[in-house]
Amino acid sequence: MREGRWLGKYPLLPLAMAACLIGAGAGAVEAQTIADVLAICQDEAKAAPDRIAACTRIIEDKAQDEGMRAEALIQRGVLYELRGDREDAVSDYSEAIKLEGTNALPYFNRGNVHDQLRRFEQAIADYTEAIKLDPSDPDFYNNRGQTYDSMGEHDRAIADYTEAIRLDKTSARPWYNRGLSYANKGDYKRAIADFDEAIKRAPDDADLYVARGAAKEELSDRDAALRDYRKALEIDADHEDALEGINRLGG
Repeated sequence: MREGRWLGKYPLLPLAMAACLIGAGAGAVEAQTIADVLAICQDEAKAAPDRIAACTRIIEDKAQDEGMRAEALIQRGVLYELRGDREDAVSDYSEAIKLEGTNALPYFNRGNVHDQLRRFEQAIADYTEAIKLDPSDPDFYNNRGQTYDSMGEHDRAIADYTEAIRLDKTSARPWYNRGLSYANKGDYKRAIADFDEAIKRAPDDADLYVARGAAKEELSDRDAALRDYRKALEIDADHEDALEGINRLGG
């Protein structure tokens, strides 16, 4: 297998708050107006520029409740992140933390951006703080595990994926990621077992079959590897790794 085959991982996505907060002490008309602005800030069906403008209006109104302003900062940070303005996203998440330091979400989202920018130590610090504030969220462990994998610390990654699985056994993500960690360590049998579990939970994900096929290829099980690569192509006819695997095995 080519060097670096096992470095793939699920993409890191930011999370947005869903709750609508109304500033304490606001009058009925003012509260309704701000509630409408916050609704636009949060509304995924609205155009991103309109949402950013609405979020900014709340952020710049220092008379508003700090919790509401923190939520608007998180929402705007997500929008900045999704359009590729990562440093602006980091700035918004950092300001949200200053306003509401007990909220795990901006730490998590900022950790994602640090990971994307390959600032791995900072990402680990943010994920760890998010976990301290909310140890019940499996995504926090999963994403910290992915950063540990990027750092080559596969045992720590495996420990985090295992905790994510304990918290939510229905998601394919930590099973897949833990399988990648085992593969990175050369433990292909355990990797295959985890890919099996991931496929049970997401049978239409071509990447899972490719990963399992690659692990079987490492164990010199050519026929089984080809079956997985072909299955991946049934799902995604243009999957480059599956096509490469079949060509490599002469299938």
